[in-house]
Amino acid sequence: MRLRNTRQFWRQCQSVALSTLAIALLTLATYKLHLNATTVVLFYVLVVVLQSLAGGSVAAVIVAVVAAAFLDFFFLPPRFTFRIDDPLNVVSWLVFLIVALVITRLVTRLREEAHAARLHGTEADQLYEIAMRLLLLTPDKVGGRAALKVVRDVLGADAVCLFDASTLECSVDGISQHDLAECTRQAYIFGKDTDDAACRVFVRCLRIGNPMTGAIGVEGLADPQMISPALPVLVAAALERAHTFRRASHETAAAQAEIFRTAILDALAHEFKTPLATILALTGGIKESRRLEPEQEEMADMIEFEVSRLSRLTTRLLRTARLDQEELKPRLKPIDIVPFVERVVYRYLAHSNERRVAVTSCSTAVEVSADRQLLDLALTQLLDNAFKYSTPASTITVSVEAEEGFITTSVRNEGDSIAPDEQDRIFDRFYRGARVRNLVSGTGLGLYVARKIAAAHGGSLDLINDGPDKGVVFCLKLPMLNHGCDKLATSH
Repeated sequence: MRLRNTRQFWRQCQSVALSTLAIALLTLATYKLHLNATTVVLFYVLVVVLQSLAGGSVAAVIVAVVAAAFLDFFFLPPRFTFRIDDPLNVVSWLVFLIVALVITRLVTRLREEAHAARLHGTEADQLYEIAMRLLLLTPDKVGGRAALKVVRDVLGADAVCLFDASTLECSVDGISQHDLAECTRQAYIFGKDTDDAACRVFVRCLRIGNPMTGAIGVEGLADPQMISPALPVLVAAALERAHTFRRASHETAAAQAEIFRTAILDALAHEFKTPLATILALTGGIKESRRLEPEQEEMADMIEFEVSRLSRLTTRLLRTARLDQEELKPRLKPIDIVPFVERVVYRYLAHSNERRVAVTSCSTAVEVSADRQLLDLALTQLLDNAFKYSTPASTITVSVEAEEGFITTSVRNEGDSIAPDEQDRIFDRFYRGARVRNLVSGTGLGLYVARKIAAAHGGSLDLINDGPDKGVVFCLKLPMLNHGCDKLATSH
């Protein structure tokens, strides 16, 4: 920058010297030809105008003063002195000087406006070229070095750096001599554009609306004005395009993976059903033959029990696959919720006596509109979850309450509370808590399936974490068909 200013200074000095020489030659010629002062003024004005076109305003003012001095010294009486006797000549001299200065100012302003117009035209051309070349890039390359190379080539910079706030990644194209990546990162952290004219490093923050999405740094430009104010907006839009493409790609890949996973799960469930049914039928046939010893009879019962349990799990997997595919629609029928819940609890207790279950229910009949099989599956999942994660010999509490047009079936266990950062994730498919995943067997499907069923019935399934020592409660809410409820507690 200093070298450039020095060159401009000497160039203007040369221009002033040439204009002064021209005035001196015109003075000599007009003096020899005995031309009047009016004609000389016209020649001097012409030189001043040419100087205004060629140089800056300061140089033009100097030339105008020099021309006025020549006019006074050689053509206004008394000649060869800087004293003017006639007041009219004083007025003429002042008018000449003012006209010369006004013309200089107007010409200088026109020249500056023309220069600004050229700059705007150059900026528009650069922005257009950058925009077109960015649009030609595939979306996955817009946020990478390919986009930076476009900006660097168009601006003619030594290096260009892009800091992406969403990924915290810093990409650089070109060779930086002044740690451009760190300068760009710091500009984003402080949220402020920076200009370092000595190092020729200029950084602009990227914004779409109010929030910042990153920062772009350019090194090697002679002037920060070469960076158009619209450039950061253009780069921010391109970066957002890359983000949108990335999110869409991830969602598409996740959807494809989910389709494949559901298809595999459905196929495996069907393949398991046939051999399980065969094993169960053969076990029953062996028991009916009545040729088994007591020990063999016990082993046959164990095989039958485990095969039945595996068959129920396979049925759950099959129903889960259909729920994911949204092929299963609830077949809604009126159900008296209290005896229905009690039957599910009784059936579950018939297969497990490791816990005690207390049921608190309404004495008045309360109906809901539900699919029996799906509601049975949801309640079984909640009971299974409570049995797995409660402390041994503890009590599982099941309560049915009516309030504000909904029936709430709550299943409470006395196990450990669920960490706050896991309370939303436990309803995700295949997710299991960090503290229990290696201690208790499971698939991580139970709560996901139960919530899916609740949503299909127009209800909800929520977690109530009472605290470290009070256990965990899952509340299944379904719309009820009638009202009225008096609480009656019974224990099983």
